[in-house]
Amino acid sequence: MASQQTIWPIEPHTLAKHQILLKYLQAWLPIMSSWNGRVLYIDGFAGPGRYTGGEPGSPIVAIDAAINHSARINAQLVFLFIEADSNRAEHLESVLARKELPPNFSYKVYNSEFGEVITDVLDQMDERRGRLAPAFVFVDPFGYSHTPFGVIRRLLGNPNCEVLITFMYQFINRFVSLPEQWGHLDQLYGTSDWRKVLQAQTP
Repeated sequence: MASQQTIWPIEPHTLAKHQILLKYLQAWLPIMSSWNGRVLYIDGFAGPGRYTGGEPGSPIVAIDAAINHSARINAQLVFLFIEADSNRAEHLESVLARKELPPNFSYKVYNSEFGEVITDVLDQMDERRGRLAPAFVFVDPFGYSHTPFGVIRRLLGNPNCEVLITFMYQFINRFVSLPEQWGHLDQLYGTSDWRKVLQAQTP
């Protein structure tokens, strides 16, 4: 199972997600970098960087989208990659170390949980009374228990911040009948109002 491995074979739905990410970044990057001196790309569940067949993971898709863009990206472009699994984070570091980046590109790998890193970054911004640089945040988790909506709400409270979320409805449908999971779902939705639809007859 992918969630228990450091690297694994890529699946068709992952290829589709990466195509969506690529197309979005091809449009977003030149617009935001043309009138901002600093732009952020944040990958909340970055993974190991490559799959067993050598296919690029989302961090490499994002970096290559910027490097290979027909429009020259002159702004400072900062990539923040968050990966909770230590083996995957280490593998990602090794993949990134082999990339040649323009001098205005930089990256950092966080071996931690998405919510913890983002909360820490935003708390530091609040302490300095600053604002997050224009940011594109890719949130593509394995499940649903590590993407609290309170964190997403704080991100979107910053001007020029956009979030692309993979909504893992299959996992939700599988576990929604278990009361011990409802606290996680309350955090996911940012409310307990979702419980009103527990008796729904269809997914």
